[in-house]
Order: sequence, then C-alpha cells, then structure tokens
Amino acid sequence: MARGTPFHARTAPLCQAQNWRRWSGYLAASSYELVHEREYHAVRNSAATFDVSPLYKYLIRGSDAERLLNRVVTRDVSKCAVRQVMYTTWCDEAGKVMDDGTLQRLDRDVFRLTTNLPNLRWLSDAAMGLRVTLEDVSSSTAALAERSSSPSATPSWTK
Repeated sequence: MARGTPFHARTAPLCQAQNWRRWSGYLAASSYELVHEREYHAVRNSAATFDVSPLYKYLIRGSDAERLLNRVVTRDVSKCAVRQVMYTTWCDEAGKVMDDGTLQRLDRDVFRLTTNLPNLRWLSDAAMGLRVTLEDVSSSTAALAERSSSPSATPSWTK
C-alpha cells in the first residue's frame, strides 16, 4: 500500500482532481486542479513547488567521495561548492546513461545524490576499493523542489 509523504497531510486537501499515482511506494498527486492549464502555465511562467520526497536519496561520505562521484556522473564534482546543488546524469563505464538527478555537496567529503530509480547497488559496485560509505536516506529525508522563473530557485530538504 502506498504511503503519503511527510507533506501529504497538507497537500492532499488541495488536490481537487484526486489524480493520484504511485511513485516509489508513495502516493503522489499528478495534478491538483480538475483542468491542468493553470498549473501548466504556473510551472512554465511563474512558480511551482513539487513534493519530490519519493526520490531515492543517498549520502556519500569519505575521503574518496568526490573521486567516486567523478567516476559516475558527467559533471566535474570538484566545481561543486559546499551547499551547492548540481543537476547531472549518471553513466556506466561504457557511457550509457543510467539515470539523472541532483548532487549536493553538504561538506568537503559529504554529498547527497538523488535519483528516480534505486541505484544503491550500482553505486556500491562503482565504489569498490574506494574509501567511501554509502547510506540510503530515502525514507528519512523529505524533499521539495521549486520551479521558478527566477534563476535562484533551489531544492529544499527536510529530515
């Protein structure tokens, strides 16, 4: 049975359309209004907040954390400052895109990686021989993402 996210109690009464779907074991609203045009235009031209708590979230810690991430993502992780978030894709050793998500540097050797698919085993395999620990914090970390016409919009995280 799907469960509500930590934000579900506050957002469910707003869901006039009752257009719910399952997402990684959670109940998520596909749309809130009966007709989607106003939501569509708000997302494209103004602002919107999305409950992205169902995303998988992994903490990557250790002296080789940056090295591991540079091995699997397409961005230069050394350019990610503490408290900065980057969007990136993940590739396997042959260059095939495995998934995409956000990468946030929480401290010098601590990162949070988000993804739509469960990839902890794949990350663990890529981390073989490196001084890192991987922790799945998906169920203990809720998340909101903002879409704004302002260039300063960033994700919000709640533990």
